[in-house]
Amino acid sequence: MKHKTIFKSDDHRKRVLNKYDITLAQLKGNIKQQKVYTSFGETSVLSYGNDEYPKLILLHGANSNASSWVKDICFYGKRYKVYAIDIIGEPGKSEPKRLPYEDDSYSDWLNEVFEQLQIEKLHLLGLSQGGWLAVRFAVKFPEKIDRLVLLSPAGIVNTTKSFIFKAVLFSFLGSFGKRKINNLILGNQKVDQQVLDFMDLMQSSVNARMEKEYIFSDEELKNMTMPTLFIGGAHDVIRDSGKIKDRLQALLPDFEFYIDPEKGHILLDLADRINVFLMKEKAV
Repeated sequence: MKHKTIFKSDDHRKRVLNKYDITLAQLKGNIKQQKVYTSFGETSVLSYGNDEYPKLILLHGANSNASSWVKDICFYGKRYKVYAIDIIGEPGKSEPKRLPYEDDSYSDWLNEVFEQLQIEKLHLLGLSQGGWLAVRFAVKFPEKIDRLVLLSPAGIVNTTKSFIFKAVLFSFLGSFGKRKINNLILGNQKVDQQVLDFMDLMQSSVNARMEKEYIFSDEELKNMTMPTLFIGGAHDVIRDSGKIKDRLQALLPDFEFYIDPEKGHILLDLADRINVFLMKEKAV
């Protein structure tokens, strides 16, 4: 399968990775950067926290990278050994190789990363396309996950046709159109200027992956027997949070949800709520 390059040019790649390094340099605390080698390619991982703490994995969304988690890394690092992974084939520091959605490549790649990091049991948190990856892994390796958190995940219901139409239309309108796409994704919620700058940089620098989305079957989702939390935004224009909740609630045996009445697709400042879920004792 032939894909576009991830970045629109080498200059765009340099700008994104420079922003990545600046973001990390501005943090207080010792966030470690390391490379993990898998059969699918080199993978970049950020880690923070005590090695003796429970392991928490953060998976970013499409057209993003692990630096988008820096605020969360420092918060969760008080109780967990946190790993934020640059997903392979996305605009971070991992191998620029986009894997197929249709087979087990992504879950097998992530499993190899965990094996190299010597992680046997973990909490897994995924945002949007990172939520899709979290589900893909949870479906194949449910025994490795203590708790699963899905924020606006892909793969549960189809992307709305109205958003696809508007995104395609705005993509022809240059920087103005890219800002309009970001406005759709954010909805009416107010976010820090740094978040807006990051989104604008990615929109202008990255070739979005345009392929048929993979929707998980009922049989696949039923493999997710671990405690699972879904959080969505009531104003998500990309995927209907109510429909995601209804489908997961009908299929999963240990399921909680929260639909934020103020938010759209981008979910910020929910770490406290997520942490309460992660710290719960498992039902006997």
